[in-house]
Amino acid sequence: MTQLQTTPTATAHLNTHTRSLLLAAEAVLAHLHPRAPLRLAQVNFEGVAYTSAPDADALRLNRALAEEVVLVASAQAAAGALLGLAPSRMGSVRDAGELLTLALTEPEEQEVLPAYLSVLEARARVLLRRSWAEVEVVAAGLRELGQLDARDVAHRIACAQSIRGTLLN
Repeated sequence: MTQLQTTPTATAHLNTHTRSLLLAAEAVLAHLHPRAPLRLAQVNFEGVAYTSAPDADALRLNRALAEEVVLVASAQAAAGALLGLAPSRMGSVRDAGELLTLALTEPEEQEVLPAYLSVLEARARVLLRRSWAEVEVVAAGLRELGQLDARDVAHRIACAQSIRGTLLN
């Protein structure tokens, strides 16, 4: 199992193993938040593809939805932080900062955007720590097959959860 780190290292490079972990982290968090803009289409080494894009009006009207979409968009950065990668090396298809900017309507909220974003990334790190076995299993499948669809991701997550449940009981 990959050793989780809490301090970033500047010299880390993105090999296939590391890239698969970052992509799997986003796919796992998307699967764990069953909302329309977070439904997976597929994940491959190009990135995570969703069945639909988040609607700006829906993000503004539904704060919980906005937070979940931003949390999932920050999953690769959060996983990178856990792995000790420099923050500039992450590359999600969806930009967490832009999504949060779309959702915030008040000028006072815009002033605290960086802090709000860091809180959501911290939540993503917590969720990833709890679900790291699932991330590892999805990443292994991605390295093996090169591409996973939503059903493959769900199956691998269910298998990892089942194994953990069996081992803990």
